[in-house]
Amino acid sequence: MDTDARKKSEEYQETEEERRMRDERFVEKFFTERELIVNFDDTSKSDEENAQAWYEAVEKTMNTLNIYKHDNVGQPLDDAKSDVWFFRGQKDARFAFTSTLYRRLSVETHHEPSSMLPDEILDALQLIHLINEPWELEIPLINAEIDLLNKAREIGIGRGLTALETLTLLQHHGSPTRLIDITSDWKVALFFACESDQDRDGRIFLIRTKPDGWKLFPREKSKTKQAKHLIWEHFYNIDENESLLGMPALWGMITWPILLPFSDPRMISQRGFFLVGGIPYRAFANYLLTSKCPDCNNNRCECPDHKVESQSITGRKEGGQSFDSPLTGDELRKITSLAIQFEADEAFLDRVTVTNTEHSIWHTVGYSIRVPKEYKRTLIDILYREDVHKDSMYPPLRETVRLFEHVVDESFKK
Repeated sequence: MDTDARKKSEEYQETEEERRMRDERFVEKFFTERELIVNFDDTSKSDEENAQAWYEAVEKTMNTLNIYKHDNVGQPLDDAKSDVWFFRGQKDARFAFTSTLYRRLSVETHHEPSSMLPDEILDALQLIHLINEPWELEIPLINAEIDLLNKAREIGIGRGLTALETLTLLQHHGSPTRLIDITSDWKVALFFACESDQDRDGRIFLIRTKPDGWKLFPREKSKTKQAKHLIWEHFYNIDENESLLGMPALWGMITWPILLPFSDPRMISQRGFFLVGGIPYRAFANYLLTSKCPDCNNNRCECPDHKVESQSITGRKEGGQSFDSPLTGDELRKITSLAIQFEADEAFLDRVTVTNTEHSIWHTVGYSIRVPKEYKRTLIDILYREDVHKDSMYPPLRETVRLFEHVVDESFKK
């Protein structure tokens, strides 16, 4: 029975596994359509030699990018005004650009906004024309974050830290939050794209944003409130936060960089920062285009045997890709949990530095490159020689203690 016939059958319902696989194919297709090609000599019969050539080509371009500059503890070295670059590595090219907390939320459960929001909030949202926007998903995310912070404090995590600082600490050690990890070091991102799942292509995301966004990030004036609450908890409490009335509108429109100083050895080693923001508005989907499957005529292909092929130099045009089918709101939220413009205006990695940085609605722009699975083992070896490896990325407590013992011993010798 073909797909159309099965869909028409009253007995057929897509299984959870079929839905998951279809989502993965759709996400991979979206990013593959616009991924940047690494232009290098891959004519060697040796995967090791090709991996070395690939690495050198990537490094050459990365060294030309305006990367966020900071000291060893994450403090900025200059007052950067222009766009800067951050990076994120994902071990599987099929993965979406979403937070762990968002992934745990059942996005297939459709809530009516009126069933979850007080009347006064609905009235306010109607005034700013956002009644059909993502508040039905935001509320359970916020409730989960409040519960997470309460439990962390209960077991002694985050003493002396603000709520946001505690959330970054929890995120960096694997707890599900809405934050998305990024790094200022592309080699760290490459390590995370290669460290596991070596039978799958990985992906490195290049994220361009303005560091000024951190200075403009809304903050509680009271240090007591900063310690107890995440600022976005209050975006729906109109009575208590009249000054924040406009923030719910911005929350789903802007992706904010969180550029806090590093708070532990792991963050220092990984040069770890974060992105945060609200679930993007459905209207933003109109600005992200894709291609339709020629067989089923859908953005999110329903053909069971559909395969996503990686881009090749011969398959891309110098000026990037051109698509004509906008995403739907639901499709957008399968791609990303943040408002990011994933560009399709360039074909090659070494051309990304000349891209126009002015965008009318997007404050953060993203690109990606595919990391071929056959190169992963060699790239891990190359990174090891660059002192980027498992022990350096995940410094154990004992190694930190040894470092402190060495510092004390050296002090005594003075």
